[in-house]
Amino acid sequence: MKIHIYNLKFIRLIALIIAGMFVSATLKPTEVKAQLEEKTIRSESKQLFFVDPMVFYSKEKSRARLDVYMEIPLENLQFKKNYNSKKYDANVSYTVAIKNFAGELVENESMTDYVTTTKEEQKGLEGSAKYIVREYYLNPGKYDMEVTLVDMNTKKELTLRNKIDVVDFINERISFSNIMLISNMATENGKRVITPLVNGNVDNLKEFYVFFEVYNAKSEDIINSYSFQILDKNENVVERGNFTYTLSPGITKCFEKIKAGNLVYGDYVFDVKDNATGELLAEKKFVNKMSGFPTNAKDLDLMIDQLIYIANDEQLSKVESARTSEEKQKKFIEFWKSKDPSPNTSKNELMIDYYKRIQMANERYSHYIDGWKTDMGMVFIIFGEPNTIERYPFQENTKPYEVWYYYSANKEFIFIDETGFGDYRLTTPIWDVDRHRIRN
Repeated sequence: MKIHIYNLKFIRLIALIIAGMFVSATLKPTEVKAQLEEKTIRSESKQLFFVDPMVFYSKEKSRARLDVYMEIPLENLQFKKNYNSKKYDANVSYTVAIKNFAGELVENESMTDYVTTTKEEQKGLEGSAKYIVREYYLNPGKYDMEVTLVDMNTKKELTLRNKIDVVDFINERISFSNIMLISNMATENGKRVITPLVNGNVDNLKEFYVFFEVYNAKSEDIINSYSFQILDKNENVVERGNFTYTLSPGITKCFEKIKAGNLVYGDYVFDVKDNATGELLAEKKFVNKMSGFPTNAKDLDLMIDQLIYIANDEQLSKVESARTSEEKQKKFIEFWKSKDPSPNTSKNELMIDYYKRIQMANERYSHYIDGWKTDMGMVFIIFGEPNTIERYPFQENTKPYEVWYYYSANKEFIFIDETGFGDYRLTTPIWDVDRHRIRN
């Protein structure tokens, strides 16, 4: 009787293998990658908040206006349930202290701010931020600024320091404000709506904007030509262009679109010069890096190898054929930009999700090879978490095996441990868009 039961399980295994072969063999080319595009994950931000101070001229005060922009990613804050309102509250306090060149305190402001969300809004905090803007009026000179922010629910605290240089706008014939970086710009109800890049990271953007003001202290219009350039950390020019403005007396507000397609990951400087004199009028430091990227995936060659589950042969060859590390990085970025589900934001959710799954596959399925190279790791990376897993341990007439079910995709995959040491192999291959096995 026991033998009969084992035989029944063996017959069921054969049936499952046949069903698995049918499902795998009939995968549509786009279905293998479709699962990735339907899910996003919560990335982990390390820095509690960001600060970007910018100096502008103010006609009202006849002095410089220092705008202090603060960005607080909501996913970095701890929210506590308010049982009276049934909502979730975060509470932050911040202090802005500004000292002049002599070390004298000229501004010292402490404030408290709140963020209230619903239970539903708590599910979508990633990518959302609390913006705070404070204004201070300063005389020409050099200043040191400290901004300290505290999450009152966790007592987590961070202090950021900046040096402020306030020029004498009144006595300059032509002068520039500081430069603001903008990730997105739109028009709503006839008004321009901008999203400032307070954190200074243009990660994954195909283009971004710069905003600055030009001040004409004369009483007549002036036509001036300016050039801009983006320099990398080795002071190589990676992007350049020209602006020509008719400057009326007073303030001219300038918005310019900047291409970011040639930027590899690293540090950059955007500067503006007068074409007639060569004088440097304004500059802005920024970075291009992967925000929210898993910290254990830093090797570019390894990351390119891991594209095997989402890139076809032609796309892989294009990236791998690069002759220099800079060119390889550029092609790697171009590939992920082509997959970006939200190209107007600073995060590529698909890329973050993909490498997060590789990280999880390594944690779950590694044995004598890395987890992302195993059959279970491959299926997990492509399709994500199974809805259900049926596990069948070793029996007299059957080897250990698992069945993974994906109900929404109407798919199931069967893995058999041929050796008895946890080396589960997929019974049938998965095919790429060109009908090739994704991994031999």
